[in-house]
Amino acid sequence: EYPDFYKQLYRLVSPRVLFAKYRARFFSLLTKCLVRNEMLPAHLVAAFTKRLCRSALSGPPTGALFVLALVSNLLRKHPECACLIHRQGEDDIEDQFLPNEHDPVASRALQSSLWELAVYERHYHPAVATLAKSIGCAEELKAPPHDIDAFASHTYKSLFDQERKSKTRTALTFKE
Repeated sequence: EYPDFYKQLYRLVSPRVLFAKYRARFFSLLTKCLVRNEMLPAHLVAAFTKRLCRSALSGPPTGALFVLALVSNLLRKHPECACLIHRQGEDDIEDQFLPNEHDPVASRALQSSLWELAVYERHYHPAVATLAKSIGCAEELKAPPHDIDAFASHTYKSLFDQERKSKTRTALTFKE
């Protein structure tokens, strides 16, 4: 019953948190506040979704994986926010989201779209690209929710070990 709790939590979400020492703990607590509360209004969920996606654009792939898993779970729990993914418009449409606004209600996130997912679909890390492509698909909606704690605890080393153990290898050569 803390006044303006979600407003203060919204202010904490920034690109710096993706590099913080205790980011896994913050991600876990953020998940509890957002996913477990089914009574959140759509504009608040949309604001957190947009701010998380924007923040992860300048973060490491571990942060992008966590954000995409959380966004996927949020969109499953709050289907009224599906308009963020399925909004059709012209190529030169202006994003209505106000990224520097500290109040999630005034951020105008519901009038925006999750264009950041298209950026993640072309990410250099294959796990990020695959997860981004699956968000909003019919098959993904039928699957169980993502285990956020597994995504929150990823590090560069764990991603490297995971790729090293995978059977598919990608050649990384460059010729002029």
